[in-house]
Amino acid sequence: MRPVLTRIAGRFMSTAAVLVSLFVAGCADSPTEQLSRAENLLADLTRRGAEAYLKYELAGARQKLEEARQFIRKHRFEAASQYLNVVCNTLDSCSVVFLQRRQAAEQQCEQRMDELFSNIETMRVKMSGLPRQSYIDQNRYDIYTHRLRRYREEMDLLQKLVVQQDFNAVLQRCPRLEFLVKQSLTGLVEVTTIPERPIPANVTTGPEALPPPIAASVSHPGSR
Repeated sequence: MRPVLTRIAGRFMSTAAVLVSLFVAGCADSPTEQLSRAENLLADLTRRGAEAYLKYELAGARQKLEEARQFIRKHRFEAASQYLNVVCNTLDSCSVVFLQRRQAAEQQCEQRMDELFSNIETMRVKMSGLPRQSYIDQNRYDIYTHRLRRYREEMDLLQKLVVQQDFNAVLQRCPRLEFLVKQSLTGLVEVTTIPERPIPANVTTGPEALPPPIAASVSHPGSR
């Protein structure tokens, strides 16, 4: 009697295991649902600007998505599901990495913008001490005035990019402006008066021609 009961119990357990497996399989996402989720994750990351921070990661995800679509077209659903599971996990991780990298880029932008702001303001102040007793002196002063105006215009543009949260573009443009500003500061330190015939009395010169402080036209990034 006991062996019969054992066989019956064994058959019951086997049947139960099959039913559980079918239930789990029925509850699992189908490849089509996985594909839709992966596409939505990728579209959301692209819309938020993640391409600038995760270029290669997103390119790899797109490649695997296309391979998964090919498997689905060939009715190889198990292979498609495996690919899509990897893609979804990768894109979930990308969402976290994207936020981390964007935050790091934002902090770096603020630091470099602060330094640029300080150096450009230092340049403006140093210009007030430039000699202007000769034509050469006045010409030099005009050159630095033109440079100062250009640097301030570039700062305005960088500030707009920060507002747009295009931090990568800011970091790409900063090095050139940093180099030019430091070059101008070095030139101001090395300026010496060159004797030359004086400027006629009817030519207006003086500190009133000096551009106003940079803070008057460029909002300080740190003030946001």
